[in-house]
Amino acid sequence: MLVRTERRDAVTIVTLNRPERRNAVTIELCEELYRTLVNVAASDARVVVLRGAGEHFSVGADLGGDWESDPATLERLGPVYHAATLLHTMPQVTIAAVHGGCAGAAMGWACACDFRFAAAGARFNTGFLQVGVSGDMGLAWSLIRLVGGARARELLFFPEKLGAEEALRHDLVTRVFEPDVLHEEVLALAGRLVAHHPFPLRMMKANVLSAETSAIADYVEIESARHLHVTAGPSAREGFAARRSDAR
Repeated sequence: MLVRTERRDAVTIVTLNRPERRNAVTIELCEELYRTLVNVAASDARVVVLRGAGEHFSVGADLGGDWESDPATLERLGPVYHAATLLHTMPQVTIAAVHGGCAGAAMGWACACDFRFAAAGARFNTGFLQVGVSGDMGLAWSLIRLVGGARARELLFFPEKLGAEEALRHDLVTRVFEPDVLHEEVLALAGRLVAHHPFPLRMMKANVLSAETSAIADYVEIESARHLHVTAGPSAREGFAARRSDAR
């Protein structure tokens, strides 16, 4: 099994599972990850954590793997590239827990997530030009939105390893933890998210996605309709009552 899943309450943990190859990416792994994410997106999970087994998130393409021997055609792999789309647009909040190396396609998956939390010592590298390819898994799209056009171009056209602290300074990641507590801290943050009522959590994720693609006037119409719909439901009644009780 190249991709493992584990359910902890309302959190689904998706683990890239080739630790003996530093979770290097093969066609088979891509296909398995895509199928896994399709199923997770349709589930009642509220948060999805993507991580790597062993000492690395994933070092990118397995250059000794099946890319040359297996027919990597658009007809076969077209849907698989939308693993990045699923990580970005699924109704669940998605978190990449990055330790060790994170490069190429795997960096595309991490950057498609809502959050990237890294271990000190993690290293990011777009890496595509270094192996003679132009890039996949939506990485250019994500990088431009995360770090801005100029910095995204720097990372893509002049690929080199970027450490966790520098990634934090450039907003590529938003939190850095010591390696031995990364997964514990990520699951604690996931727990804080799933403690909220599931409906407003999903609607907030939908708001973020709408904000990325809408003019402000259009967005406010969408946001207002969602807000009033949620406000009329049980989550708001329970939330308001809890806050009133806390204020006493």
